[in-house]
Amino acid sequence: MILAAFIIGMALCGVTLALIRAEDTFDKFGSAAAMFSAWCAFGMLLMAGVYGLGLVLPAIAGGIVLALRTQKFGQRLGALASYKLPFGVGALVCSVVAWIGVLNLMEDIPYG
Repeated sequence: MILAAFIIGMALCGVTLALIRAEDTFDKFGSAAAMFSAWCAFGMLLMAGVYGLGLVLPAIAGGIVLALRTQKFGQRLGALASYKLPFGVGALVCSVVAWIGVLNLMEDIPYG
């Protein structure tokens, strides 16, 4: 559960941050809410990943997300620009699911 939520959440964080960087619309509230969701999810996923999965996989995934965030994907991701907020909220939901898995590990509950 932690691994699946971690991978899906990191992918959604990367897509959300790339969409925010690539967009050219005037939707400031949607961009701000999506960016807040994506960065909160990114931090929560890194913490949950380090506790539940070790240090190597979260470090690699975090580095990939930060590296892809700096690239320009303008034409390829332009059609998805209106979905930046749902992607950010999805990443936030995945981070909550990952933390539920971490809390299950802390309480020695094997599968929740």
